[in-house]
Amino acid sequence: MPAPKTRSSAGAKPKKPGLVSAVRKRKAGATKPKSSFGGYRKRTTTAREFAGSIHQLMPQAHEIYRIWGRHQMDPGFREELMLAVAKLNDCRYCTWGHHEWAQLSGIPEEELAHIENMDPRGFDRSKWVAISYVRALVSANFGDVSPELREEMTQHYSAQEVREIELVARVMDVSNRGANTWDAMLSRINGNPANDSRLFDEIVMSGVFWTAAPVIVLVLARGSKRPYRQVWKSMLDYVTHYEASKPQSAA
Repeated sequence: MPAPKTRSSAGAKPKKPGLVSAVRKRKAGATKPKSSFGGYRKRTTTAREFAGSIHQLMPQAHEIYRIWGRHQMDPGFREELMLAVAKLNDCRYCTWGHHEWAQLSGIPEEELAHIENMDPRGFDRSKWVAISYVRALVSANFGDVSPELREEMTQHYSAQEVREIELVARVMDVSNRGANTWDAMLSRINGNPANDSRLFDEIVMSGVFWTAAPVIVLVLARGSKRPYRQVWKSMLDYVTHYEASKPQSAA
């Protein structure tokens, strides 16, 4: 019986890099800090904090459904707020996703660029106040913001609308910190662990991330009527070049 044919390593097709390997390759080329600790500084979360945040949001599930499912808030406006928070938290996955969703909601690229650069030109005052407000809320960890900013919010939005805007900011902040914790795992793998993040939490949140990411890409693919692999590649390209393409005035 003739021996089965084998493909030589020279003639084998190279495997396409996946998300993990591509991100690792990018990180490997980066300059590491002198200390192996503290190089990764994005806001992360613990498994306990994440579970607590979900528990706190559960009583607002109906309101969340009305905002996202029934479009009680204009989808374009919602996505602009979420993009502003994602940029503040420096979450590359969420920045990509909500940039895509904002475009699907009809927001022009020029307006999205203004948000990513925190440039008020091109916005009416009411929208810019809301964008500034969600960023201030997240920066204050949902504590007190300046009385002037809160007062201006009440001039442009009803009490119900302010609560909805705050809810959008909370949902986005939880998502950002979860995705950033997966990034902290990647940073740890590359020998640069964060000094305020534990391996256990990174493992748990990595599982959450990899459960949600394929579903989100699928929803975006269906919404944009593009092949799943094309949308996945779009995400991969964006996140692997995120640091290089980040505006100097960013977030």
